[in-house]
Amino acid sequence: MATRATLGRNAVSRRVLTVMLTLAICLGAAAAVFGGFSLLAADGQGGTSTAAPRTPVGVMRVVPVPGYSVTRRFTGQVEAAARIDLGFELGGRITEILVEEGDVVTPGTVLARLDTSALIPKRAALEAELAALAADAELARLTLARSDALTERGFRSVAAQDAARLTLARAEAGMAAVRARIAGVDVRLEKSVLTAPFDARIGARLADPGQTAAAGQTVLVLFDAAPARARIGLPPELAAGLTVGDRVTVALGGVDLQATLRQIRPDLDPNTRSRSVIVTLPADAAPVLGDTVALILTQHIAEPGFWAPLGALREGVRGSWSVMALEATPEGDRTQPAAVEVIHAEGARVFLRGALPEAARIVAEAPDRVAPGQRVLALAE
Repeated sequence: MATRATLGRNAVSRRVLTVMLTLAICLGAAAAVFGGFSLLAADGQGGTSTAAPRTPVGVMRVVPVPGYSVTRRFTGQVEAAARIDLGFELGGRITEILVEEGDVVTPGTVLARLDTSALIPKRAALEAELAALAADAELARLTLARSDALTERGFRSVAAQDAARLTLARAEAGMAAVRARIAGVDVRLEKSVLTAPFDARIGARLADPGQTAAAGQTVLVLFDAAPARARIGLPPELAAGLTVGDRVTVALGGVDLQATLRQIRPDLDPNTRSRSVIVTLPADAAPVLGDTVALILTQHIAEPGFWAPLGALREGVRGSWSVMALEATPEGDRTQPAAVEVIHAEGARVFLRGALPEAARIVAEAPDRVAPGQRVLALAE
């Protein structure tokens, strides 16, 4: 019995100790939590709140303008003032070609010759025939003169006088026919020599001595030595704004030159739907025929707006664009998005249209670093 009582007292003691230990742990935890809250409250009451730093951004003022200018380049090709494919009007064997490609020639310079060995004796024969007819005509003239004298004295009949007159007429007609044949031979001799029609440069030589050329076959290609021209296609609305005689700027070989507008064609190219203009290049330009040339035109567009750096744009949804405008508040400048429309881009700047008042300030640099409603520090205007 004593043993059972002892065991019961030990079990009660253990339970009491367990409860007391549990209460002590709970009281310690509560004291720790209370102490932490007290410490935090003391820090909050005794410390000073610090404002977040403002983000520095580059700023510019909006300057509205009535429009903008666009510089456009239109490509064309250099061509000679005139080009001809030169050949003999009559066929024959070529005996001489006196020029080479690239030579410069003056008007009347002999360029090539055909074989005329068959024409020389033919002309000599015609000259002899003409001399014989001239002798017959002279005899007929003398006979007619004597016949007239005898008829006046009644020693010769009128019929004999008429015969002498007709003999003279026949001789003179024969002489005229021979002279025409001689002239034909002279024309053939003249056309057997190819001469330069103007100051020119030889572009191509397409035949050689000894070759038989057909009538009209191209033997030499000539380019006019006058200042070269350029043919350039323009949109019809731009071409309509130009006037013959205007001074225009062209780019040739990386150099800008002043050219003169020579002609504006009245028709449209059916392939490009452009209107060709022809400009005369400066005489000292010395361009290579067939080279590429660019006509530089400045077009003014009457569209109100303002210029801004390309970096001032923020891309929105569905292709929309905006800029970050600055709103002055007692706490400082705050950002506010403003919708804009991109009208024209030119290098590192864009021409914009939007509902921004004159002298409004916008973020010109690093707009992606700020968010709407954020306080910022304007660095420059």
